[in-house]
Formats: sequence, structure tokens, C-alpha cells
Amino acid sequence: MAKAPIESALRSTSIICKNCNNEVVGNFCGSCGQSAKTDRINMHVVLHDLQHGLFHFDKGIFYTTKQLLNKPGHTIREYLEGKRIRHLQPFSFVIVLATFYGLLYHYLIFKHSSSWLPKPNDDITRASGKIITWITEHFAFNILIFTLTTTVVSYVVFKKQKYNLAEHFTLNTFSLGLFTVISLFLFPIAYIFDRAATLQYGIIQQAILLVIMCWSYAQFFNNCSRSKIIGLTIVAFVAVSIVNLSIGFFAVWVLRHLTGGL
Repeated sequence: MAKAPIESALRSTSIICKNCNNEVVGNFCGSCGQSAKTDRINMHVVLHDLQHGLFHFDKGIFYTTKQLLNKPGHTIREYLEGKRIRHLQPFSFVIVLATFYGLLYHYLIFKHSSSWLPKPNDDITRASGKIITWITEHFAFNILIFTLTTTVVSYVVFKKQKYNLAEHFTLNTFSLGLFTVISLFLFPIAYIFDRAATLQYGIIQQAILLVIMCWSYAQFFNNCSRSKIIGLTIVAFVAVSIVNLSIGFFAVWVLRHLTGGL
């Protein structure tokens, strides 16, 4: 009999979510997820939210990077299976890294090497130079295009693995994020050794990308022999390279015809 007054008291003091107007049980609304406690905005609340956001962002990006450097394929598969709370979302992960990479490349490598690179003497090299300049200044957008082409190719090559297109997109987004992290370590080498390293920078990056794809795919697709997965990964890498080169040549051709000769 004593339970009725208690239940009545609880109902009379229940909290209504200010976002969706549903009754809140616990610290968060079960309908929309908003916190039950919403204080008036003041400087204390602003500073708390800023600290909370920065802390969790840093924690997420560093944790994800650490896990990918240790076991990329296993980490990505576990993420798809539901272990996501400690990770930064894949698209945010790669966009943040690509933006940082693009800024560093532009100011430390591209401007540093442009002083001694030969001047273009024809329309093709002049157009190619403009394409390369645009890519370095919009590296995050370039990574997005590369992720999309890699996703389509990996989906076709590994279709028997029964992963959908979105899951392939997640796989390749994380893989390219790892590629970007490792590429950041090449900046000091390319900067210190100037043209001797910069001329081979693209070749080294392609080799690193192939290794990362083989490493990630061999761990991710764990229901096939490793040799078969690596063989298919090399096929996928070659196909992606051809597709991206075709896109690049097409962009140069369009640029030449739109400008009527640069």
C-alpha cells in the first residue's frame, strides 16, 4: 500500500524533455537523447561545452588513429559490428586529417618546391600544374573523390564478401585516414631533403597506399586466404589508379578546352 504515494510523488516531480516533450526517466531523454538537465546558457555552460567537445574530439581522433595504426582491418570490422562509442566517425576522421594534410602540404612542400620546379612550356603541363595546385589547395575534396572511386572498385572486386556499398565506404574512409596519418610523417623528409625527396614523393605515397590497402583488406576480409585477398587488393589498387588517372586526364582536357589554351 505504501507504493502508491511514492509512485504518485514520482509522477508529480517527473521531468518533461524540453526538446520533444516526452517524460524523462534518468539523466537523458529516452526519445531524443537530450540531457534531462538544461541550464540557462551562461559562460560556465559555454566553457563546459567547449571543454567537453574538445576533450571528446581529441580522445576520439587519437584513439581511432592508435587503433588503426595497430590493427586497421580488425578495427574497421569491429566498428561496423557496433564498437563505435570511442571512435571518431570515419568521415569526420578523414576530413579533419585531410584538411590538416592539405594545409601542411601547401605551405611546407608545394610552395617550398615550386621555386625550383621547371616552368611549364606547353598547354598540357600548364593545365596539369593548375590541376595539381587545385588538388593541394582542396585536398579534403580530393580525398573524398578518391574515397568514392576506391569504394566503387572495392565493392566490385570484393562483392562476394557480402558487404554493402556503405560498409565499403567506411572501410576505405578509415583506410585513407590511416594513409593520411602515415603521409604526415613524410613531410619532414620531403622538406629537409628538398628536391631529392620531393621528386619521389608521389611514388612513395603510392607504395604506402598499396601497403595500407593490403594490410587493411587482409585483416578486414578474414574469411578468405590472405594471399587471395592481397591478390585481389592489388587488382583493386591498379583499377583505382587507372580510374583516377582517367579522371585527371579528363580534367586536363576539359580545362584546356574551356580556357582555349592556357
